[in-house]
Amino acid sequence: MKQKEAKAAANEAKVIALAHCLLNQATRWRQNNEMPKASGPAKEVIETLFTQKIGVIQLPCPEFTFCGNPRPPRTKDEYENLPGFRQHCERLAEKSAGELKALATMGNAPRIRVLAIIGVEHSPTCSVNSAPRGVGCKAEYANEMGLFFEILGKEIEKSGLKIPFMETGFRKSVDFGKQLDEFLKCKDL
Repeated sequence: MKQKEAKAAANEAKVIALAHCLLNQATRWRQNNEMPKASGPAKEVIETLFTQKIGVIQLPCPEFTFCGNPRPPRTKDEYENLPGFRQHCERLAEKSAGELKALATMGNAPRIRVLAIIGVEHSPTCSVNSAPRGVGCKAEYANEMGLFFEILGKEIEKSGLKIPFMETGFRKSVDFGKQLDEFLKCKDL
């Protein structure tokens, strides 16, 4: 039985879906219209995935594709009340869930397994458990998903997939390899 499982695992490609800015920091919100210190990918995230031979799917950035740059900082509440933004997130989530479903169901040799969807800490749209709530300077972080990830989670569920979500942050990306290892062990993947 173990040989059969080992053979199946050898014929399996693993991928992770990443929030857009983990691969392209140039789309992140810019304070005072300044370029972020790093505008390419989060190096530690890429190194970890490369070392562990995990492929990457880049999710769209709903904030950038709707508002561009520069854009004002907003909380989840402010994005929820921005006319047309929820519908924009719904379209992106439906398309993204469809692409993930296709990868998970149409790949046979090798079989493609989507291990996780990785969000960004404190993002109003792509956080997993730290969305900023409130208005302006009275914002606080709530233990909930950002707006896009909340909608994406529902679309993933509707598609019949079971893909766990986790989040990292740009300050935490140095520990991403350790975070990912612990996450995957907990999820028994």
